[in-house]
Amino acid sequence: MSVGGDQWVARTSPGEVPPEDIPPAIWNVLRARGLTEPDEIEKILHPRLRDLAHPFSLDQMDRAVQLLIEAHKKQEPILIYGDYDLDGTPGVALLREGLEKLGFTHLFTVQPSRMNDGYGLHAHLVKKFKDSGVRIVITVDVGITDVEAVDELKKDGINVIVTDHHLPKSVLPDAYAVVNPNKGDCGSRLQHLCGTGVAFYLVLALRMELERQGLLSKPFDPKDLLDLFALATVTDMVPLVKENRILVKHGLQRLAHTVRPGLRLLLGELGLYGRDLTAQDIGFRLAPKLNALTRLEGDLTAYEILTANETNARDRVNQALHVNEKRRALQAHAKQVAQQWTQAHFQPGDPCLFVYSNEFHPGVISLVANDLASEFDLPTFVGAVCEDGRIVGSARAPSTFDNSEFSLPEILQRASSFLTRFGGHRHAAGFELDLKVAEDFRQALKAGFKPAEMSNPVTSDVPSTSPELERESKTLFYDSELALHDFSHRFMSWHEAIGPFGPGFEAPSFLMRGLRIRAVRKLKNKFLRYTLTDGLRELEAPWFENPVEFEKGTKIDFIFEPQWNDYNGRRTLQARILAARIHSSSRPFETD
Repeated sequence: MSVGGDQWVARTSPGEVPPEDIPPAIWNVLRARGLTEPDEIEKILHPRLRDLAHPFSLDQMDRAVQLLIEAHKKQEPILIYGDYDLDGTPGVALLREGLEKLGFTHLFTVQPSRMNDGYGLHAHLVKKFKDSGVRIVITVDVGITDVEAVDELKKDGINVIVTDHHLPKSVLPDAYAVVNPNKGDCGSRLQHLCGTGVAFYLVLALRMELERQGLLSKPFDPKDLLDLFALATVTDMVPLVKENRILVKHGLQRLAHTVRPGLRLLLGELGLYGRDLTAQDIGFRLAPKLNALTRLEGDLTAYEILTANETNARDRVNQALHVNEKRRALQAHAKQVAQQWTQAHFQPGDPCLFVYSNEFHPGVISLVANDLASEFDLPTFVGAVCEDGRIVGSARAPSTFDNSEFSLPEILQRASSFLTRFGGHRHAAGFELDLKVAEDFRQALKAGFKPAEMSNPVTSDVPSTSPELERESKTLFYDSELALHDFSHRFMSWHEAIGPFGPGFEAPSFLMRGLRIRAVRKLKNKFLRYTLTDGLRELEAPWFENPVEFEKGTKIDFIFEPQWNDYNGRRTLQARILAARIHSSSRPFETD
């Protein structure tokens, strides 16, 4: 949005000369992220698979591999149990394919129902496979908090290998092996992996040991699995640092030309197949279509898209696109209800939002929570009231809450006396409670926030949909100033070279000054698209988040993210506006 009192601050001071061939604006992006040494820049531009951490650095990986090698020799049945979201689902597909290519047979897969079972490892789902001879279960993206379920399965003679990345509770499950870089006593440097990432490392470790023992019957390149790794890692919003950066960069290249029929057709429907992909393409265009299947739980699952064959892929993709339209309608309705409630009840200074309603579909609450967290710049808790009197909830924190003190599971822990279950990551969590204690939970939630966790100064920012509520000024950071004549195909090549962008390596933003509005078009959902000019060149600039309409002919300064616009087979540059204000040649721009 554009507010006169907002400060626009450069992340770095100007003046430092960039190395040869690196555009100054790109150099400023690297400097802002503390990357100035030649070897650091080389790793960003050319990430190498040989720089990955060793798979056996993960605690208890050796135990997991030992058990699975014995199962491999005996060809024992194995069950892969994965979460239903778009981290667990690609992880199940990745692990099954990896095990098959390593020579494992008699593999089964199962995922819990979001609506009927809920999150977690459910022993009754595993026991259904006992008659098939299953005595080993590998979890993917789930299990670290399921102490009781693991105990029940252990008593029933079933060995559980937990692979997960979620934060544990005070007691770890008594599984045969617990492979989780975030369990507290793991000395690996792999805390940034998502659930699929941990499963991928299990495949790497198995491949190494099978090869060492001479049990690898045919060549297998784990890079074949990196399209699934990239899909899960980008979707789960884990930090794009270290191994994640390396593997996602290679994975995006694989995904752009994936041989999986379902993914290939779906990418084709979105105009993404065969072209260079960004993390934003995955997060904002591909993932929602797959996520809709996991959220609404119809006759088709996301796993069935990922594992489709040439015969059934077309029907499955068409069905997925239809389900996504239904998801969009449910999300829009829930967001409208949530905004109306918030406008009536929000108090400036509240540390968070908690909204619940029987009009919310449980499958879209995390999307609504994410929307409101971004809109209000506050941790947001959204609950769907079920027919049985439960509230199934999802919590999200805005990207601005990035200090090390902040953790949604920790905040939920302080109000846990009113919860029946909860868990998650620092910035994304789930929870359940009884409707009868909802208002008690609200008060406990608000009281549980500590000052150190509220380092984001904008705790009463109000969206443009609520102009009657007070809004504090914001500090907006940008990486570098960029002139229109420097915003070129060469610049975009460099911009793509330092990607991918995501949590931990945020997409850079740039300042452009003094462009005149030649035209403005209103798009659906109140979005705007400006045509801007410096007198010689023109630039298309869409504005999606809280846009402000300026009159034609106005000169504006604006902060933006560079993008490609692919339309009708033509690729052009565009600037996605993040903030804008009327140009003033006398206005100073601060530096951090």
